[in-house]
Amino acid sequence: MKAPTLSLLILAGLALAACVFLDEPLSNGSSRTDAAQHRPDSLSRESPSKDTPGAPPGRPDTTLWWSAVRFPDDYDWQRDTAYGAAGFELLLFRNGTPVLTLASGPDAPFCPDPDRHHILSGHLYTERMAGGQTLIGRDGKELFRFDGREFLVGLLEDGEDLYTLSRPSSGQGFALRKNGQPLILRTDGTPYGTLSDPSYGPGGALYRDDGKRVFCYRGGSVLNYTYYLVRDEEEIRLDQLLPSQSVLDLKQHDGKVFTLLPSFLRSMLYEGSIWPEDKGYAVTGCFSDGVAGVFWGWLEADSWTTQHLLSRERAVLYHSPEATWGLAAGNDGILRWYGPGREGRSEVPCHFFSPACATLVGERFVLALNPKDIHQRPQLLDGGGLKEVDVYGYVSRVAAEVRLPAN
Repeated sequence: MKAPTLSLLILAGLALAACVFLDEPLSNGSSRTDAAQHRPDSLSRESPSKDTPGAPPGRPDTTLWWSAVRFPDDYDWQRDTAYGAAGFELLLFRNGTPVLTLASGPDAPFCPDPDRHHILSGHLYTERMAGGQTLIGRDGKELFRFDGREFLVGLLEDGEDLYTLSRPSSGQGFALRKNGQPLILRTDGTPYGTLSDPSYGPGGALYRDDGKRVFCYRGGSVLNYTYYLVRDEEEIRLDQLLPSQSVLDLKQHDGKVFTLLPSFLRSMLYEGSIWPEDKGYAVTGCFSDGVAGVFWGWLEADSWTTQHLLSRERAVLYHSPEATWGLAAGNDGILRWYGPGREGRSEVPCHFFSPACATLVGERFVLALNPKDIHQRPQLLDGGGLKEVDVYGYVSRVAAEVRLPAN
């Protein structure tokens, strides 16, 4: 189905399936701040956690989750010479307390790969490739499997049903499934978003908006792209986007489609993400102009004309309406982070497995530090404090769940 071509207005609310182009020019000046995956509004759509004892009334109740992989004390997991054969345990923590411990085994629907651990609504979802099939599990139990070697980019719970969006481990294409049964299979096309992209919600590229199941994808090849919105399995071609355009990010929010293009009047955006907010739309990414040079930063949602320099080095950016943080991983293994009014660095070289090893809720930035020194335990940076995680192994994912106060 093709969407009708409508007039394109900057920052205007258009009819469903019309595109809002986020290409407002940057200002000449830039400001240096002393510097979701999971935004509070996105997380509140998941099943709420129970109230934290002693939580002040009228304030959001935040539950912090993280998963970790624990190996036997006599195994050098950093060299991992017996990958796939060495035993391990997969753990899930809630506010620092272990609530789930899973032992590995030949039939387990999980593996130690951090990219294949996902936390959604207090459940630990996992994926594993075995025998030419992909296994999907929840809390250590297999839910279903399907033929082919694929990796998840989107998860969406709908009552007792689970929708998955996945891509093949090599090549193009994607698959949308319900409880393992295919709804859409494509040999061409790349969805926008992943389960480790901080600008998407906890379910990654597959999410619910305006009461519909939604994701966007790009088909074709360079100079001949086609762009689509998929809404409850209905594919809508976005004719407003030209085949020669390179779209950095494409999201639907409140029934409208928002498009991020790389061209600015006085600047170029090399990579970027859209962050929908109640009062507007923020953009994070790698900018370049004749004044500040190349930097990683953001545009404020309220003005769209003020650019903020956050980092001169390549950084993963985390944004909320209250704050923006940058996380950079150097070749030396030292992690550096930049946030409102402060910045810091790890004392020792650390692994940076994935952007999903950190999360931002409001102004609260949480980061997993996994030292490369095998004799050191992982730590969790939460605000300004460090907390040791007592596992011989690593933290594989960090997530937050927010329950908004009742009116």
